[in-house]
Amino acid sequence: MTTFDCGTPALNGWLATQAVDAAKRGTAKTFVWTPIGSDTVVAYYAITPHLVAGEGLTSAQAGGLSAPVPAYLLAKLALDRSLHGQGHGAELLHDALTRIVEAAELASGRLIVVDAIDDRAVEFYRKYDFKSVAGNPRRLVIKVSTVRQALG
Repeated sequence: MTTFDCGTPALNGWLATQAVDAAKRGTAKTFVWTPIGSDTVVAYYAITPHLVAGEGLTSAQAGGLSAPVPAYLLAKLALDRSLHGQGHGAELLHDALTRIVEAAELASGRLIVVDAIDDRAVEFYRKYDFKSVAGNPRRLVIKVSTVRQALG
């Protein structure tokens, strides 16, 4: 099996050492992409239910809630270097957002949250209408209803 390498050691390491443990503990669910007939991971993302403190959210994002806002955290999203520059990042994000919207249909949730690992990741998410939280430019949010509408 080839080692997963997205170019970011922290994301490579999380997949190798923490993804299984997170699933066992019930703290995050990791989804992987593998080529047909292979067990080589070429992309992955992890999601988990989350509560967002109201500070830094716009009133539209918070939906009038002053207490923590129910959300889903897109905790990890990474694509192997071999697939960079081919549009697969957008496909991976689409897959993750589709799963989150499906989860929200069953369990509710107002926001989708991302804590971008670097400025390049911030720009990636901004292309898909995620907005930075006031005071924390690497924490980005989008409403589940916005994504649901975009997905049709």
